[in-house]
Formats: sequence, structure tokens, C-alpha cells
Amino acid sequence: MKCLVAEDDEFNRLVILEMLALLYPAAAVAVAAGGVEAAALAAAQPFDIVLTDIDMPGLDGIGLLRHLREELGLSTPVVSVTAFAVVGDRERLLMSGFDGYVSKPIDMDELRRVLDPLVAAEVTP
Repeated sequence: MKCLVAEDDEFNRLVILEMLALLYPAAAVAVAAGGVEAAALAAAQPFDIVLTDIDMPGLDGIGLLRHLREELGLSTPVVSVTAFAVVGDRERLLMSGFDGYVSKPIDMDELRRVLDPLVAAEVTP
């Protein structure tokens, strides 16, 4: 699996990377410190899945999703990993086009529950 993680907070990046390493030891993970960098990486190489924070400076997670879909024409699954966890946020983000939603603080079982079906459907042979 090739995964792109867009997260502007260094601690959160480390947590996500550690969880991905435990859940998917063979995964190749690229890291972007924000949406602009993630958009450039996605334009340069294919990924099986994208995990993105929502609240990032420059290009936020919703903007990144739109860029991937509209500008790059990608159908890669995109999962929001966000501290936006009040009533209605999950539904709003899923209706915006995200393929999955994980709230922070991240629960590894929840991350696996969201990612496993997407990874199984998208991993290239």
C-alpha cells in the first residue's frame, strides 16, 4: 500500500506514522506537512489512499480533496483525520466527498476499521 499523509502538526504526524507502521508494516508512507505539499506529491506519483487533516494552513483538507478530485482527476480514497468531532462534523465531511472519517485523538481500532475496506479495494497488485 502506498499512503499519503497530510498533517501540519508534527506530533500528530508521528502518531499517524506509528499507527500505520503497526497496522500495515509493508506500507510505503509519504508525509506532507500541509495541503499544498500533499497536492504536489499526489500530482507526482500515485497513492492507494490519502489521509488528511482538515484544519491546515494554506490548503486545508477540504481544499486538498477538491484539488485531488477536480484538478488532478483522482479517485484515490481520501480519509479525513481531524479534531473536528462535534455532532454533524462526520456527516458534513463525508457528504463533502471524503471516503472515511477518523476523529482525533486517533483510536487505532477505529483507524483500522475505516482504512481496511478502503485499502483492500485500492491496493495495486
